[in-house]
Amino acid sequence: MLLKWRNNVIDTKVKPVTWNSYIRHLKSIYKFGIEQKLLNYEENPCNKLFLRVGRPKRKVLTSVQLDKLDFFLSCSEGLPDVLKPQWFIRVLVNTLRFTGIRRAQLLRLKIKDVDLYQKVIHISPDINKNHEYHCIPILDRLHPYIEKLIIELRKRHQNLDSQLFNINLFRKTRYTGQIMTEFQISHLFRVISSRVGFQVSPHRFRHTVATSLMKDPENLYVAKQLLGHKDVRVTLSYIENDVEMLREKVNSTLL
Repeated sequence: MLLKWRNNVIDTKVKPVTWNSYIRHLKSIYKFGIEQKLLNYEENPCNKLFLRVGRPKRKVLTSVQLDKLDFFLSCSEGLPDVLKPQWFIRVLVNTLRFTGIRRAQLLRLKIKDVDLYQKVIHISPDINKNHEYHCIPILDRLHPYIEKLIIELRKRHQNLDSQLFNINLFRKTRYTGQIMTEFQISHLFRVISSRVGFQVSPHRFRHTVATSLMKDPENLYVAKQLLGHKDVRVTLSYIENDVEMLREKVNSTLL
C-alpha cells in the first residue's frame, strides 16, 4: 500500500525530497507504535521507502541581482506601502544579507541580543536550531542600519526584552500592537521579488553568504561559525563546483 502511494504521488504531485520528508515523519509514528506494542509489526514498513535524491545546485543571488536589489530599496519613488517605512525594510534585508541568519532566528531576536559596542549579535541556544550559543559579527556596512533600528526602538520606549525586528511598531498594519510574524516577512519578500523580477528570500541570502565564503575552502571555519552549524559536513555541502578555481589550482600544482 505504501509503495502504491509512492508510485501514485511521486513526480506528479510531490518531489522525491518531499516524499522523503513524509516518510521520515511516518516512520517515526510507526516506530512509536511498534515500541509501545500498539502495532503488530516486527519491522518498520517505512524502512526501505526512501528515495535517493541528488543534491541540487544552491539557489543564490548573483552580484548583479544584489546590486539591483540595493538600487530598488534605495529609491523611495514608487515604493509600495507594504515596503514602508523604507529604512526598516533596508535594515531587515541587509541584516539577512550580511549575517546569513535564519528567518526564525531573526524574528526571535530581542533588543538585548545586540551589542553595538562589541559589534555582535548574540544567538542564544533557545533560538538556535542546534541549541548551541553562537554570536554573529555586525559588519561595518551593516552597523549603521542596526544602530538606526536601536535608536528608533528607544524612541518608542521598547524594553530590552522586546522583539528586535517588528514592523508593526513603525506603521499601521492589521497586526499593530502584536509581534512581527514569519507570514509578514514572507509577504514582504513576495512583494520585493515581484518588483525586482527575481526570487529573493531570507534563506536565499543564507545560501549566498555560505556559497560565497566557501568559494575559498580555507573559509570553512569562518562559514561554520557564522552560520552556526554544529556539523562541519553541513558547511562543506556549500562548496560548489567552481571550474575556474579548479583550473587555477591545478595549473599551479601540475604545470
